[in-house]
Amino acid sequence: MILAEMKNKLSSELNSEESKSIIEMVTGFDSMGQILNSKKEVSKEQEKEIFEILNKRQNGYPLQYILGKWSFMGNDYFIGEGVLIPRDDTEVVVSSVIPYLRNIDSPKILDLCSGSGIIPITLKKMFPGSEVHALELSEKAIVYLEKNIKFHNCNIILHKGDLNLLYKDFEDGYFDLIISNPPYIKQEDMLTLQEEVKSEPTMALEGGVTGLDFYKAIVSKYSSKLKIGGMLSFELGENQFDDVKAMMTEKGFVNIKEFLDLGNIQRAINGTYLL
Repeated sequence: MILAEMKNKLSSELNSEESKSIIEMVTGFDSMGQILNSKKEVSKEQEKEIFEILNKRQNGYPLQYILGKWSFMGNDYFIGEGVLIPRDDTEVVVSSVIPYLRNIDSPKILDLCSGSGIIPITLKKMFPGSEVHALELSEKAIVYLEKNIKFHNCNIILHKGDLNLLYKDFEDGYFDLIISNPPYIKQEDMLTLQEEVKSEPTMALEGGVTGLDFYKAIVSKYSSKLKIGGMLSFELGENQFDDVKAMMTEKGFVNIKEFLDLGNIQRAINGTYLL
């Protein structure tokens, strides 16, 4: 089978971008290379690998795990089973803190529930003079977090453990920004997730019965770790803004703002700590 035939076969089963990505992974030919080598014969080994990948995709296995990497805000990150897949939604919370950080010299930043490291690494690359801390509990996720920190050559201070316990290790009034994309899916909603999402780690997705467990823990235990005038920023699940705003208001946050995603969902929240 020549490359053009293989590409047509894949495109009949998957979208064109997925087809291109899979062919590039197996053959090494990027989009232009696939055009220039369209009449090149695909080896039996490559053909077998491509059809094995196709079978995985048809059974709902995430393309991102197959490829072993994914892009976030212009940078590639290593990912695989055991770590949350980067999503465009998270760009909302990252973008929301950039204007604030631009006005601070050498900001001190803490990212909680870091996963593969897309938030701390993105902020460190944007603000090289910042002091960035990343906290993660999952041993599987930490493998990718450390790999991505090394790949991007970022000086990030890694904290391994449970955020419900490690808060005691951080000094009060130390950070300019605490940011998190915590698990926020309700327990009951975990049962109705798309097949692809079910392949991702439950501990990175489920936020308890109401989906709010991690917001409560972070607001109660980490607010005091902010400087007066510091910012707390979260990614949100759908219809969680009012509940999280109420928690933050009770803890002394003011100037609380919402940030919408492309679907007009309240996807991020920021507040200024004044207590």
